[in-house]
Amino acid sequence: MAETKLLGIYSKGLVLQRNKEIVIEGTDSKKEEVVVTLAGNSVTAKVNEGSFKAVFPPLEAELDTELVVEGTEKITVEDVCIGDVYLLSGQSNMELPVGRTVDLNEEEINAKDYPYVRQYRLTPDLEIPLKGEESICTLPENNWVRACGNDKNEISAIGFYAAKRIFEEKNVPIGLILTAQGGSNIESWMCEEDLFETGTKEEQIAPFRGKGVLKAYVEDGGRRTVAWREDTIDKDFSVDNEMAEAVKVKMPCIVVDNFSGSVWFEKEFELDKVPEGECLLRLGDLIDADVTYVNGVEVGRTEYQYPPRKYRFDSSILKEGKNIIRVRLIIEQGAGGFVPGHPYRLETSSGNIDLTGDWKMAVEKMLDKFVPNMMAQNIPSSLYYASLLTLRNISVSQIWWCQGESNAEFPEGYDKKMVLLFKKMREMFGEIPVVMVKIADYINPLRDTVVPEGWKQIQRLQDAAPGYISNLKVVAAPCPDPIFELHPQNKSGIGADVAKASMEF
Repeated sequence: MAETKLLGIYSKGLVLQRNKEIVIEGTDSKKEEVVVTLAGNSVTAKVNEGSFKAVFPPLEAELDTELVVEGTEKITVEDVCIGDVYLLSGQSNMELPVGRTVDLNEEEINAKDYPYVRQYRLTPDLEIPLKGEESICTLPENNWVRACGNDKNEISAIGFYAAKRIFEEKNVPIGLILTAQGGSNIESWMCEEDLFETGTKEEQIAPFRGKGVLKAYVEDGGRRTVAWREDTIDKDFSVDNEMAEAVKVKMPCIVVDNFSGSVWFEKEFELDKVPEGECLLRLGDLIDADVTYVNGVEVGRTEYQYPPRKYRFDSSILKEGKNIIRVRLIIEQGAGGFVPGHPYRLETSSGNIDLTGDWKMAVEKMLDKFVPNMMAQNIPSSLYYASLLTLRNISVSQIWWCQGESNAEFPEGYDKKMVLLFKKMREMFGEIPVVMVKIADYINPLRDTVVPEGWKQIQRLQDAAPGYISNLKVVAAPCPDPIFELHPQNKSGIGADVAKASMEF
């Protein structure tokens, strides 16, 4: 085990905030003090109970420098820059990576690399301390990812499309600290005192307090999910036999209702000759989890509803004449199928094959609805401790926020919660600007025919936010196409608007 360590964010590719105080933190198990050197500037820091904190005065923008710590051991962090750092928080539409937007923006993504646009992904190990104890969460040891080549695909799409425009305008390094967590509600980002002021009770947090408690709860949820899905398997089920007598269904549609368990779907298509090279099977959006086969060969699987199904495979598994696509779909919550409005086709070097229309369907096994554990990012204060509090000594220039979908069923008080959240974030990071991305319209294909009123209420409160939260701008997300898409790909336009708003402060 290393005697001298830096916190995980101080890693290769690090971007630090210019013109603000810079804090470098770490641990040393033996020395009483360490010497920290950044961009040629040195600071001696005392080691107190094994931890040190070196504080540097504001520095100008810098490229390609290094961070050196000399303690019991010598640590050198290369490829360090000083520029502008943005904190990206919220839920999945801020988290959604560039790789999920290739269909709309491939040319833009591939047009240019941005080695001085970088992202640190904070993947938190969630822990909630016992009452009165200090936070027990730490910053993960992840390298910064540069917006170059295939690595771009890992970066927040909104973050990338905004950052590249800001870089082209300002020509200083851009650091993105991505803390957004899919499915998180606003309560998970708030401190306990603010939560109690807005109606959250201690008994909603207490069961998850203590080292390892929340982690154990998450692991239990994972085991329950695996066990339920394993129970969807009927060992006596023969898909070949069942498909011979299967019912016909018109796809895409939400075809299975009042049912949870496993269902098979089959589509036949004819080929005059086998195409060459790679094929792409697009199966839109399926509810919930699928395993997909072409002529008996598995070509892809997805474990939950929202990612678009884009399965690539070599054309050698195709054949002249009849070919068969089969989808084993696991439905957890009583309804499922193929969501309308998405692409359903097979793309080959010889042309595209439409996969809408007649399919066959056969039920494998019916079960009671699956009742999952609560997601960790829905537990009050979980991300406050795991993400925000761990970053409290990191200087940033702005907050970019995109959240609200997970609060749409209970929108009451969302405005007050936003006020308290951003007040707390500014206590931690200074009186910095906020760019908020308003949630886009969305219709849940399982239960709604119009955008729900609770969803609209969140949108109205976000539109009004500049009137009750200072130094905040709202960027409107355009209506997705299809409107059943919770994670629309049109992030380039949103990124452009975020960049514009950001540079107006």
